[in-house]
Amino acid sequence: MKASELRSMTREELDHELRELREEEFRLRLRRPTEELPNALRLRAIRHDIARIQTILREDKLGLISLPKKSQKEPEKKETEKKAPAEKPTAKKQTSTASETSASRKGTAKKPFKVAVKSKSVKRSREKEK
Repeated sequence: MKASELRSMTREELDHELRELREEEFRLRLRRPTEELPNALRLRAIRHDIARIQTILREDKLGLISLPKKSQKEPEKKETEKKAPAEKPTAKKQTSTASETSASRKGTAKKPFKVAVKSKSVKRSREKEK
């Protein structure tokens, strides 16, 4: 595909085309080791088309180009749909610790434990005192 053709497409159309090309590339890559491909250069062309589409999508994201917003084929939808009432914010959920989570899975409560580590200098000074 030519880049000029791709630039005239909408973002949705480009996403759809990209998805189709990736699927075709996948199918051809699976067939390659088991049988001879009818057109071995098709894989190269697909990779190039994927790169073109990704480049155009990136250019649009960065604002270097502007893709058409909607296709002429699709009629514009009227926004007459009623909006859902806004939900009231709820109280924050309490977060549980890892020991509480594992206890709730097993059905028994575990108490968190503390590891007391004494440094060597503290041990030596206490030994000298004795």
